[in-house]
Amino acid sequence: MKSHLTRFALTFAAAAILTLAAVAPATAATQSTRDQQNFSIFVPCANGGLGENVDGIVKVHDVFGVTSDGAGGFHLHNDANVQGVGIGSVTGDSYRFRFNGSFNENFTAGGAQSVEETVNEVVSSMDSATTFTMTLRAKLTVNANGEVVVDRFAPTATCDGTPL
Repeated sequence: MKSHLTRFALTFAAAAILTLAAVAPATAATQSTRDQQNFSIFVPCANGGLGENVDGIVKVHDVFGVTSDGAGGFHLHNDANVQGVGIGSVTGDSYRFRFNGSFNENFTAGGAQSVEETVNEVVSSMDSATTFTMTLRAKLTVNANGEVVVDRFAPTATCDGTPL
């Protein structure tokens, strides 16, 4: 009985190893970058509600990656974080700028794909209570026949908490 159990265990282990060896391994590659750039954005609730351009400089940290799932599909992802400061063109008010966003795209071996994106952007005055916030959430899913099965696009924007 013990020798049968040992043979069964060895046979099962060998089959498992051969099965795993036949499957292509998953691979991944990631790249991270840092940069500094100028920016300009219109803040509609600044300058007493008349709006003004805010110009400044931001530091950008970006991470991009590609992963192969070993089954014929692959996945792309991108995460960005941006922070900076700017000056209002009319009032001279100082502003903080924050942006973070993520983008994920998945392709399966069968031809289906999905895309998800989330973006949050906040411009807040350091001199007054003015805060401009934009958020975008989007999702798109396409089946293997090329038909769109999910399509959501939800942008929002607020000035000092009031929807635009």
